Amino acid sequence: MITSGCLCHLNFQRVHFKGIAFDKPVIYTAINSLAKYLSKKYISGSPFVLLPAYNHIKTLIAFYAIIKSGKIAVLYDPQSRAIDLSEIIQDVDPCAILYLNSVSIKFLYEEEILFRKPNNTFIINSDLKDVQIIAYTNAEDGYSKGAMLTEKNLLSEIEALIQTNKLNFHSVTCALLPFSHLFGFMQGILVPTHMGGQGFITELNLLNLIETLKEIKHYKVTHIYSVPSLYYIMGKIPGLNTYIQNVKEFYSGGTKLSNFISNGFQRKTNREIREGYGLTECSPGVVLNFEEEGPKENSIGKPMPGVDVKIFSKENKECATYEVGEICIKGDMIFKGYFNNPSTTENILKNGWVFTGDYGMKDKEGFLYFCGLKKNMINVAGVNVYPNKLERMMKLNKNASEVIVFGEESLLQGQIVVARIKLYNNQKAFQEEFKDWCTVNINNTILPKIWQFE
Repeated sequence: MITSGCLCHLNFQRVHFKGIAFDKPVIYTAINSLAKYLSKKYISGSPFVLLPAYNHIKTLIAFYAIIKSGKIAVLYDPQSRAIDLSEIIQDVDPCAILYLNSVSIKFLYEEEILFRKPNNTFIINSDLKDVQIIAYTNAEDGYSKGAMLTEKNLLSEIEALIQTNKLNFHSVTCALLPFSHLFGFMQGILVPTHMGGQGFITELNLLNLIETLKEIKHYKVTHIYSVPSLYYIMGKIPGLNTYIQNVKEFYSGGTKLSNFISNGFQRKTNREIREGYGLTECSPGVVLNFEEEGPKENSIGKPMPGVDVKIFSKENKECATYEVGEICIKGDMIFKGYFNNPSTTENILKNGWVFTGDYGMKDKEGFLYFCGLKKNMINVAGVNVYPNKLERMMKLNKNASEVIVFGEESLLQGQIVVARIKLYNNQKAFQEEFKDWCTVNINNTILPKIWQFE
């Protein structure tokens, strides 16, 4: 139970990372030291600090230090390339950018932090009161938006997860998720530092998954959070049950959990996976299979405490039972809006309801079902790829004449990205040059799986 209304009031025993147990006094000392350094070094009045969200203990320390120094943490993917990073910098004009050295545990402040000069022409139109995180999402029009999440949003989410996941002093959690996504950040950093138990942070090297499973066994992890494709991979590992013998609950999110994966995992382990649903604008989780009797097949669950979910028709009328419409969310987890983008905020946030852009329905028992995407987005194993954004970025290459991005169904990943490309110079050498340019300039997690040059 969270006993304080302050996000920086932490409640945990220790966090394990790379064989080291970081207890609360050690973490607090590191946070206070970095917060003091940041406060002394800021030369710009900008309220923002860019934080690369590695799966690393330094991400945890840096996040709370940024908040404690009175700034807002702008999360970005460490795999971000030049185009994405430059657009984020232009959008928020940060007073500092952290370049965390993920190889080292020791902080080298002067090498890992860049302080920026003030920009007197930068204008802030949004109300930033109580905002703690900006997380980029919703690039349906081709440009990512910074979702503003407040302290109340985050604490409400943490409290609901502690309650529904039945986390306590004896719990040991592990998020097999990238912390650059809010799902991973919430389950990998925020929940473990508020639920009274222990957390285990792993760098999530899929080529070394057996070593991670050995650590899961060693630390007696009780709760695992991941995406469907990773559960599929785990199910192929010989002797899996010996590694997960202490795990009480498995949770899945990010993309739809197929019966193929959930049934296969259950046959292998005799354990069920609890599926949930959410989005960045909702901090992120709002629906979960948390009932005592176990998850309901094909359902994403029921609304978590403090969340109201309705299914609305095209006419904005509430749908009947089993009628498909748009999933809409209301509650304390709902974000404040998109930074400096009131028009997009008004399109998604109406009378306190977030219109998710996802189709769904309810059954007579109140369980919810995900029925597909209304918005123009491709979901690749929990990574949201917006065709308009990827097309725009790829067309920044001078040799690109036309780019069309679309998704194809995938049994393991939900969807994969396909790009149909026309180049002015279409010889094989120029095709490879174009792909190399994309690899250097665009986040590799959103690049096409299939390249079709015409």
